[in-house]
Amino acid sequence: MSETLLVTGASGQLGHGVIQYLLDKHKVPPANIIAATRNPESVADLALRGVVVRAADFNDAASLETAFKGADKVLIISTGDLDLKSGRRLKQHENAVAAAK
Repeated sequence: MSETLLVTGASGQLGHGVIQYLLDKHKVPPANIIAATRNPESVADLALRGVVVRAADFNDAASLETAFKGADKVLIISTGDLDLKSGRRLKQHENAVAAAK
């Protein structure tokens, strides 16, 4: 597989688990995986395995555009922000989808 795969929320249970699954079960080369997270230091274990780690904050569209560069496929894992009244979570997801495009 030569496609580059990006997973957001890499420091969370689901994101980290997806990346582990790609590495261990599908034998995706670590250099073909981008782990996107607000806290890159929290996925040091993935970086040690050769996974590309990038900072990405759903509240910062520019950080998402930078993080998503070079990705062929993106798995956007929802944020935990449940502030439905302000529309912040919707805006976060719109930022992520725009960056993925």
